Amino acid sequence: MHHRMIPVARISMSSFLHENHEALCNAAALLGGGSAAQRVSAILHGLSRPVPLSRQLWRKLQWLSDLLTLENVENFERPEAGYFAAVNPNDPVVEEICLLTDEYTDRLNALRAEEATSAPPHLLAA
Repeated sequence: MHHRMIPVARISMSSFLHENHEALCNAAALLGGGSAAQRVSAILHGLSRPVPLSRQLWRKLQWLSDLLTLENVENFERPEAGYFAAVNPNDPVVEEICLLTDEYTDRLNALRAEEATSAPPHLLAA
């Protein structure tokens, strides 16, 4: 008898991205420009496919994490620095972005844990 794990964390991440798509696109545009919003849509599309997560999709998921957590705002050669400088810290959208970031981070960590436990043993020994 063959058993398959239900990818709960992947479903949770996909649902989160779907339910918060507009807010995440707005946050991405505010912090990284119009192309950043398009990248959020690409992540949602990638997660909707019933195939294992590719390295490219993992990079996109990490990119969104870096964007939301302001990982690159101190690198003045990156566009994120300019977008971040234009954000008014008193704007109510900042609190919304913080909440989205916390929820996204929780789901991304759960997805990483789920993928690590469901990966074949030969892939874990890297």
